[in-house]
Amino acid sequence: MTSTVSVVIVTYDGWPHLRSCLSALRDQRRCPDEILVVDNGSRDGTVDALAREFPEVAVIEAGRNLGFAAGNNLGIRRAHGDVVVLLNNDVTPDPAFIDAVLEPLAADSAIGAVAASLVFSAAPDVVASAGIRVFANGVALDRGLGEDITALPSGAAVFGASAGAAAYRRGALEDVGLFAEPFFMYLEDVDLAWRLRLRGWSAVHAGDAVARHAYSASSVEGSPLKRRLLARNRIWTLARCLPRPLLVRNLPRIAAYDAAAFGYALIHGDRASLLGRVEGVAGVPGRMQERRSIQSRVSVSMASLAGWLEPPPGPAEMLRLRRLTAALASGGRDLEASLGSSEAAR
Repeated sequence: MTSTVSVVIVTYDGWPHLRSCLSALRDQRRCPDEILVVDNGSRDGTVDALAREFPEVAVIEAGRNLGFAAGNNLGIRRAHGDVVVLLNNDVTPDPAFIDAVLEPLAADSAIGAVAASLVFSAAPDVVASAGIRVFANGVALDRGLGEDITALPSGAAVFGASAGAAAYRRGALEDVGLFAEPFFMYLEDVDLAWRLRLRGWSAVHAGDAVARHAYSASSVEGSPLKRRLLARNRIWTLARCLPRPLLVRNLPRIAAYDAAAFGYALIHGDRASLLGRVEGVAGVPGRMQERRSIQSRVSVSMASLAGWLEPPPGPAEMLRLRRLTAALASGGRDLEASLGSSEAAR
């Protein structure tokens, strides 16, 4: 039986990007059955423009900025599809995108999420994300970041999907729940990937599902808001999702990473990252009831989960990836130098 597909896009003052995204959805080889745009209180005329230019789109007016997590949850709850495709408003999918993300779900009922091939708009042959990788120190990174898109095989198993461009089986979402709304945005997809894994749902990368991403157009790459939320939500993800045996085993690595990150932020005057970590620790008690609910439903072995935890990248590699991302997100300025240093680091 052919699955029905709902596309959900959350937007906030992003009309030019959203317009490109919706135009690309009109050109799909397999058009979605419905498109829902959740408007988080935009002030740039988005709602009127949608009615004028895209009357086929269902608009959900949140009335205020709910953030990425709650905004997507609102759209997912209103959607009717067996498959829910999530797209950032600053993503432009290629014509084969919908076809490509549906194929793995049709082939294997155990797959709960499909990661697309996100590439940088400024460098469309360079991968921004081809799924999520997780490390023994609790760090989560985009798989394939900075790699040539042709170097990544399609169909590979991945820990989870980046929600900037991903497909989720509705049955899987009904099993584990939607995004954690207190996160607001950032790492809510990592948290969801953990919960899917804990319940035995798998994820794969669909290499042919290519989408160009105007990276961090909503909050600006490296902005104080992004640094604060990443620092806070990392702690909350681990508090909610990491099972006790893995937490105990890897606690020295986790603590060492956070101590180093805290020291780096302190030395460089990064108040946003410091504040995020303080907020993260302060919010742990509020996450414990959520943790108990999540951990009580774990249905896979610790050995299978441990197999996904890769050896942590060193400080030099983390710094390289940060610089590479910043160069690509800035529109490619100094990109050649960044890619050159990337090759040297390998």
